[in-house]
Amino acid sequence: MGTQTVRVRAHAARGVSRCPTRLVPYSASDPTGRHLNARCREDGCLGIVHSIYLTTVTRLQDRATGQDHVAVSQWVPYARRVVASQVAELDRAGRVARGLPAKPTRTDGVPGRVIEAMRHTTADPVRREWLEQLFRMVRAYVCRDNRQSVEWPTDMWAAEKCAVDGCFRSLGTPAARREIEQDVDEVLRVARDVAGEEWVAATILNPFRAVVGPLPDDLDVGCPIDDADPAELALVSQFRTRYAASRTSGCGPDEAFLTTSLAICGRQPRGAAAEVIADLEAWLADRQASERGPRRLGR
Repeated sequence: MGTQTVRVRAHAARGVSRCPTRLVPYSASDPTGRHLNARCREDGCLGIVHSIYLTTVTRLQDRATGQDHVAVSQWVPYARRVVASQVAELDRAGRVARGLPAKPTRTDGVPGRVIEAMRHTTADPVRREWLEQLFRMVRAYVCRDNRQSVEWPTDMWAAEKCAVDGCFRSLGTPAARREIEQDVDEVLRVARDVAGEEWVAATILNPFRAVVGPLPDDLDVGCPIDDADPAELALVSQFRTRYAASRTSGCGPDEAFLTTSLAICGRQPRGAAAEVIADLEAWLADRQASERGPRRLGR
């Protein structure tokens, strides 16, 4: 009852896409829990059920015997509210354990100041509504459990923007994705102006790059040292793409490297950057040469 989301996440963290137990333990179909799959015990699924069930039963007993009495007819709705609150508490505890905000979509404090600043960036009320909604979705997305992507869900957010402003967009097209990416850049720019680069890095960019994949079953088998980290490859690709865009827009190598570092890494580059810039320039020259293709010899 209401625990499916967190139970599936517990399994997903270990490479299982769904709960393997077919009959709900302690229900009328399996009152003693004998049909429980062993994987549920190993992955923590059963522990989640026990924790939430115990809290719910305790709350019901307190309400049945205490002064704040609940009528029998109201027990089921009350139990559902308790389960929902416990699921939310587990989510918050999991985020805090990972060093993330307990309530990533809150609108007071620093986020409240960012939202207030966004309201002054445009006179269009629909645009203001969209930027506030996007700011909330960005902060929620980076804190999502078992997220295995370091790319913004531009297609999904394009659909959300269509629902806000009523405009038609071809989902999945480069133009729609570029539009959402520009909106994300604007949201992050306002957040940097109000809260500073360190807050944006700690709250959004660093969690965004903290991709956690499922643990392999054979943990004792070492990974080859030459295997590239998918997260690093994605980050390098993002950095190169942003650097190339800055150079195309007319920025020099040093300026392009600085703006790209701020946009992708959330801070100014530290230490000597000459060799890195040289590598980027060499990569950019190779890419431009490949895009032009081989020259045809004249007759």
